Amino acid sequence: MPEPLDIPVGEFKRKLDRGEVAFILDLRLEEEFAAWRIEGRLPVEMLNIPQLDFVGDEEKFLPRLPRDREIILVCAHGGASKYEAEQLRAKGFMARSLAGGMDAWSVLYETSRLEGESLIYQVYRIAKGCISHVLISGNEAVVIDAVRHLDQIRALLERHGARLKYVFDTHLQADHVSGGRGLAREAGCPYLICPADVAGAAYPYQPLIDGEQFIFGASRLAVLHSPGHTPGSTSLLLDDQFLFTGDTVMETTVGRPDLGGKVEEWAGLLYDTIHGRLKPLADQVLILPTHAATVMERDAAGLVRLTLGEARRSLPHFALTDRAAFVAHVKDTLLENPERYQEIRQVNLGLLSPAEARLQELEIGRNLCGMAGKK
Repeated sequence: MPEPLDIPVGEFKRKLDRGEVAFILDLRLEEEFAAWRIEGRLPVEMLNIPQLDFVGDEEKFLPRLPRDREIILVCAHGGASKYEAEQLRAKGFMARSLAGGMDAWSVLYETSRLEGESLIYQVYRIAKGCISHVLISGNEAVVIDAVRHLDQIRALLERHGARLKYVFDTHLQADHVSGGRGLAREAGCPYLICPADVAGAAYPYQPLIDGEQFIFGASRLAVLHSPGHTPGSTSLLLDDQFLFTGDTVMETTVGRPDLGGKVEEWAGLLYDTIHGRLKPLADQVLILPTHAATVMERDAAGLVRLTLGEARRSLPHFALTDRAAFVAHVKDTLLENPERYQEIRQVNLGLLSPAEARLQELEIGRNLCGMAGKK
C-alpha cells in the first residue's frame, strides 16, 4: 500500500533526523523560502517552485523532480502541498504533503535533559530556535523564558510532581510571545522580570533585582543584571555552575542591541556586561541560552550549550576590549530588524492582545535575536 498522502509533522521530523528525507519541494513564494525554510542536521536536497508558477503548469517542472526518491511537498498551511502531492502521485511520483505545512513546523517542540545531578530541561522550538528552561529541585521548579505554547512545560512539571515556584523572563522578548505571565498566573506563583524592560507594562510583576537570590528545593538562583541586548536583560546563575543568559550570550554570537532603536547606547551596555559583569565568573560555568541561530547549534544530546571559557575563546565580542571598536563591530554585524518585532514587544508588554491567527503570523520565521554569528 502507498504511504498516506499527508505526513504528520512529528513523523516528518523523525525521518529528517534519520536522514530519510531525500527531497523537499517548497511551494511558498521565493522571498518566504529565502527568509525561512525547513532545516535539519543532515543535508536534504530542496527545491523552491512557488505554487503560483507550479499550479496548472506542472509538466514544465517535472524533469526537475526525482522519480526514484520520495518527494515531501511543503506550503504555508498544508492545503496547496496536499493538492500538488495528489497531482504528482497521479503522474507516478512518490509524493507526500507535510500536514499543516509551515504552520505545523513552526510550533513543533522537542525536550532534552542536561545530564547530571540537577534536573535541567531545554524545551526547544525547532523552527525558531527558541528555548525555554525548566529547572526542578526536589518537588519545586522554576521556568525561565517560557514560550507561549506551554504543553511540554506542563508535562515536565506533571511528570516530576513539581510545584512551580517562580517564572522568570530574562528580558522582554521580541521574536516570540512570552508564555511567562500566563504560566505564572496558572500556577499561582510570581512572574519576575527586570523593571528596565517593562516600563509602562499593563500587568503586575515582581521586579528582578541584581544580586538577589531565589531558593527552590535544594537549589539557588542568583540574579546577575546583564544589559545590552535590552536594558533589563538579566542572567540567572544556578548553584554557581549554570548560567541562563537569555540572549546576552548565545552559542555563536551575542544578543543584538538595536531592537529598541538605541544601538550605540545599548551596545555600550553590552560591552560593559561582557567585559565587566561576566568577568568574575569562572571559565567552566556552563552557558544555557534562550535562543539558537540554527538547529546545528544543538549537540548530539539535543542541547544548546557552551562554557563561558569557550565563549571567551570563540566569540569576537570577548576579544574586542576597546569600547569604540566593540560598538563599531556590533553595528557592522546587525541583521535585519523585522518590523513585526516591535508589535511582539507591545504584546509582551500587555499593550496589545491580538487574536491567535495574528500571533501565529507574528511568530513565523526563525529568530533574529542575535548578531551575525561566528564563521
